[in-house]
Amino acid sequence: MIRLTARGPAVVRDDEWAAQQREFARRHCVVFRGFVDESILECVSRMLETSRYFTREDVDKKGVFARELTMEASEPLACMFFLLLNQPRLFEAMAEFTGCGTRIRYFEGRAFKRLPGDGHFASWHTDSDRRRKRLYGLSINLSREPFAGGSFRIRNRKTGKVLRAVTTSRFGDAHLFRIHDALEHMVSEVRGEAPRCCYAGWFTGTRDYREVLREAASPV
Repeated sequence: MIRLTARGPAVVRDDEWAAQQREFARRHCVVFRGFVDESILECVSRMLETSRYFTREDVDKKGVFARELTMEASEPLACMFFLLLNQPRLFEAMAEFTGCGTRIRYFEGRAFKRLPGDGHFASWHTDSDRRRKRLYGLSINLSREPFAGGSFRIRNRKTGKVLRAVTTSRFGDAHLFRIHDALEHMVSEVRGEAPRCCYAGWFTGTRDYREVLREAASPV
């Protein structure tokens, strides 16, 4: 399957790859077990302790549909995942896996956490954005401790039928899901004591990741 390692994406096109492809075509969401290599997760554990966050709200025409603590983009962990996920080899593997007819050019993501009992949530929404040409969403579990709740669900927008529910995953697991006007998704409220920590975002067909890097390196 597909894994992130310190040396770049590792891709194995085996029976599991084929089975996961069929699952994605049918239910529009799959789980990648062990998506992040253990050597990277060791660094993640240290970075999570010192990273800075700010409260973020996402709004649509109906009002606020999500609230969380988002990590500052300049934090080392956020920068590391930007580099790990914005690689042509990964784009090519994801395009092949999904059967994407559009060239993937950029992964737009952020690190965040949702705390239990702190008013953090993500209600049903689509993530569809034709201007940015969002194609697929990816969420990587960075929670070292098991958390309660926080289940990801994707459904048919018209019928309301839930196509896939992803419950608590292991540290370094990820799930990939399709972005489309006909689909919407949500994350249930986190319960208990442990927060739900993630690095998540979208594979897109617009801005090239190299443009983003040049802009970040340019003096203000």
